[in-house]
Amino acid sequence: MDPNHRAPQGNTSADRRPATTEDRRPQAADQRPQAADRRPPDEEQPEGFAWKGALAVALVVGGLVVWRACSPSDDAASSAPAPSAALAPGDPGDPAATAQPPRCAPAGPAPFVIGDAPPAPATAARDAGPEQGAGGAGADIADDLAPFAVEVGRGATFGGGFAVGAQRDAEGGTVAMVATLSADGAQGKLVRLARSRGDMDPPVVTGAGGAILAAMLEPNAGGRAIKIARIEGEHVTWGAELAEGRDESLALDIAASGERAVIVWDDVTRDGKRSQIMLASADVGSLRSVTSPRPVSQPSTDAETPRVIARPGGYWLAYIARADEPARRAPVKEGEELNEDTAAAGETIAHQWLEVAPLDQTGALTATPRAVTPKNGHVLAYDLTLGEDGGVLLAFRDDDTPSGSIGGRISAVLVRLGGVSEPRVLVGGDRAEDTPPEAALGVGAGVPALLRGAAGPGAQGSGSAADAAVWLAIANASGPTQLAALTARGELQDGLYAEPALGRGEPIAASADALLVAHPAGKAMKLEVLRCASAPPGK
Repeated sequence: MDPNHRAPQGNTSADRRPATTEDRRPQAADQRPQAADRRPPDEEQPEGFAWKGALAVALVVGGLVVWRACSPSDDAASSAPAPSAALAPGDPGDPAATAQPPRCAPAGPAPFVIGDAPPAPATAARDAGPEQGAGGAGADIADDLAPFAVEVGRGATFGGGFAVGAQRDAEGGTVAMVATLSADGAQGKLVRLARSRGDMDPPVVTGAGGAILAAMLEPNAGGRAIKIARIEGEHVTWGAELAEGRDESLALDIAASGERAVIVWDDVTRDGKRSQIMLASADVGSLRSVTSPRPVSQPSTDAETPRVIARPGGYWLAYIARADEPARRAPVKEGEELNEDTAAAGETIAHQWLEVAPLDQTGALTATPRAVTPKNGHVLAYDLTLGEDGGVLLAFRDDDTPSGSIGGRISAVLVRLGGVSEPRVLVGGDRAEDTPPEAALGVGAGVPALLRGAAGPGAQGSGSAADAAVWLAIANASGPTQLAALTARGELQDGLYAEPALGRGEPIAASADALLVAHPAGKAMKLEVLRCASAPPGK
């Protein structure tokens, strides 16, 4: 052994063993030119070379697939939509959904639950944090609607806080009730109204000072009746019933201004050829002195889906007007005959627009109803609230595709006693130079909700809402609810994007600085009050 011999640096431990005589022997055989290396190119490869090569290729491809699947950055990049794709604000992949600071925070320690409380895992998932609250996996678990779940309608404010109509399965059937919450959401209770027969909607409610007025539909021998109730604390006083008719629509609304309350609904004409808007009024204190129902829409107009809201000195009435157009059918292919017995007509996509009329405190028209959106439009849904100078602000979805389709536009229009502003596109569709960037984004399949609180408790209908924010909410079954603050003229004040505290909940009422939000939770419904500011802190 040569004590001075050293192995070359970088060799393995096996190569660094002490040198032996055999190691120092001339490697004649190894230094000879290899005959196999010099064989002609067309000479047959050694046996097994082909399958070994295929195996090596398979291992390389398999390794690339595993590496691709386990790489989080690549997975996120592959799931993100292309920059040119139209994303609704708040959708996964929308940078604005995570870049914006929150505008809302819970006002109380826990929501008020109507119905059977959801299991603990769902509750934990609901409160998991901003990531899941904005539409993550936890929100999907908590917000799933179960069969025979609690239903809630539109909410309202009154002297005691918030009120909302609800119905749930109980007492061997369906029970209609009114839920009330304090202004901070800390205290809530349920007031039972009556058993609800048939497949009806929850009661509609409005504030009347410290009391609540509720209207609900009830089947009877002549079709359906409208029952009106006054709720003070836990005491319920029923008023006279109004004949509603036999039409398929369940549209119904109620509002109070001064000493009178107005109830509106839609019903078919006697000849059954079109629908019309009906109105009646009653005394707020006793629900007596009820006027006979009378039509308030124009005789030549096919009108439906009425809404009424109190204003200083009276009310604003709005409804959807429709042109008489046949339903569209799919074209018949050449060589085929149309079978009238089996051919199904498509959903009617007719020209629809909004008409608005002012009413006095007794519910009488003070001007002829007028169209406030283009008559060649396709208004599918709308909402309204008080706007600037005692006017009415309307937000509507215009789309010429079937119900439930993705697309269309959300626009706003302000109507005053002296005139109507031009509709302004807020979301979706083509964007003009003076409209916000959000207008170029998609709106999904959601419908707009407009919410504006009064300046003080019980001030609904007084018009004293100058300092209250106007909120636009767009709920969507396929993603989180989008929220934006508007000016009293219907202009976007900040961006339209998902709010972490809101998640998939639906805002149903507003006060001067808070929103009442309904969160589906299995068979139950959670009502939560959120404190919201139109401009995020530090912005």
